[in-house]
Amino acid sequence: MIKKLLFSAFMLARISGFAQDNYLDFDGIDDYVDVAGSENILANKNTITLSCKVFPKNTNPGFPAFNGIAGYRNESNFDFYLIQLSATTIEARFRNSAGTQYTILYDGLILNQWNHLFFVYDGAKINLYSGNTLTSTIAASGSAPALNSNTFKIGLVQFQAYDWYHTGYIDEVSLWNKALNASDIAAIMANGAEEIANPNFENNLLLYYKFNQGTAYGTNTGISTLNDENFAYDGQLMNFALTGNASNWGGIPLSNSTFTNQQFSVYPNPATSSLSIQGKVGLSSVRIFDLAGRLIQSQTTDFSNRATVDVAQLTAGVYFAEINGQSRIRFVKD
Repeated sequence: MIKKLLFSAFMLARISGFAQDNYLDFDGIDDYVDVAGSENILANKNTITLSCKVFPKNTNPGFPAFNGIAGYRNESNFDFYLIQLSATTIEARFRNSAGTQYTILYDGLILNQWNHLFFVYDGAKINLYSGNTLTSTIAASGSAPALNSNTFKIGLVQFQAYDWYHTGYIDEVSLWNKALNASDIAAIMANGAEEIANPNFENNLLLYYKFNQGTAYGTNTGISTLNDENFAYDGQLMNFALTGNASNWGGIPLSNSTFTNQQFSVYPNPATSSLSIQGKVGLSSVRIFDLAGRLIQSQTTDFSNRATVDVAQLTAGVYFAEINGQSRIRFVKD
């Protein structure tokens, strides 16, 4: 009975940590996440995918201070990483166990906006997707080595004596020993907040971090571990202040600059029984969050430009309507 109670308490603690739709805010100075024990989880693999959502804020990265995003880099027998080379350019590189490197340069990164990137190696080529769009593909071969000296890192990519830290936000990081195809990527992009729908059923999903922890820009000094959805390789937050408006857990619901979105409008506001949403593009989903970032209700829509959401059961207060998994608009329920 005691063991069952302890396990239940542990599960409750893990679940409660995912009550919000948050991210990590990296200061670009020394913040990063290190995943201990991850050095050889891709040993000898020749199908790999690295996925992440990145909100870059560094307007002028350049040598010797590029903007590292995530991945492995040992400059010898295994690289698989994403870095920001300029305001708009991403470098995606795979180096195989023989030391041969293959590199994609993508000039389509958008500053101060969420970009969902998928870097894929399928044994014959490397592909880079931005959302559902295949941006680049080049021939490649080889595999990851049997032994790798570096851990998987988020917010930091290292080159010789240089540490390239990320400036901005990162969310939804996953690493697979599988080459995701266009259909796999489309399914993730269509899901709420672009999350992996059923991570427990993905046998090839090695690491998955949803970043849904902490209080957005609150005091989070007790939350210095990034939870792995598979309970296998939690990441350690390194050098984060974990208090204040930077170097901390962040969240779109508490970021005033993200509330206005010209693609969508909600009315009436305040709302009493229903909330109408109108968009310049089709609506695929609507989720309602409270001020603490808790998901209150959700519904899918038919991709038309209008939707109506029943909010009669909500208690009076301030809420956020998340539209198509990204855009959020504040509204009041009377």
